[in-house]
Amino acid sequence: MQPEYVRYNQEVVERRSSAYQNIVIAYDPSVGHLLYLDDDLQIADADTPYNQAIISPLVDNDSYAESLILGGGDGGVLRGLLDAGAQRAVLVDIDGEVIELAKQYLPNLCGDAFERDGAEVIVGDAFAFLDAPDTWDGIVYDLTMDPIRVDQPRTDYICEIFAKVRRRLRPGGVMSMQCCGANEPGLREEIRAGLAATFPEWGDWEAEIPSFDVPWVFAWAKVGK
Repeated sequence: MQPEYVRYNQEVVERRSSAYQNIVIAYDPSVGHLLYLDDDLQIADADTPYNQAIISPLVDNDSYAESLILGGGDGGVLRGLLDAGAQRAVLVDIDGEVIELAKQYLPNLCGDAFERDGAEVIVGDAFAFLDAPDTWDGIVYDLTMDPIRVDQPRTDYICEIFAKVRRRLRPGGVMSMQCCGANEPGLREEIRAGLAATFPEWGDWEAEIPSFDVPWVFAWAKVGK
């Protein structure tokens, strides 16, 4: 299948191959610049509802003073948590080139978040970072649900992620995550099963995102105090 920037005749303004993936920045007058990784749409400059959605469980539960963002190299989640009043927000993304392109092409999302007080940016493996001993009031999982090992079943990967996240949450802490499109019921059910097996409280919901063709599913989970 052709990537969306081809199907929708979007203008490609930059192509780059990093050490980890192929990056395309395209432009569409309806949503501004769009970020594609390996030809999969990630986010557009108009997609502030995405970041508002994914941080809302942390904000609503007052669990964001010290927050960890796994992925999120576009900077929108980082900006949202700092705007909410986070004292410390640590973003871990494996690809520094995504961060640099976001600063240039996605200012509506990231603003000056990368340079603000309280922001810490670590270019590295977000999954491996969960093995660090630090604990957090809130964790935002803004990565794919595809296994990092080719021989690992997706359900095992999901459960492994959730177990690692739970160990890094402080009492009463909250995780929020992006899941999948509403047209992927199988993956949604796998995520629900993993949440139910790992956390005492959890839920999911859908939100409309300007550049996405389908409603997007988000989820939250909370540990006991």
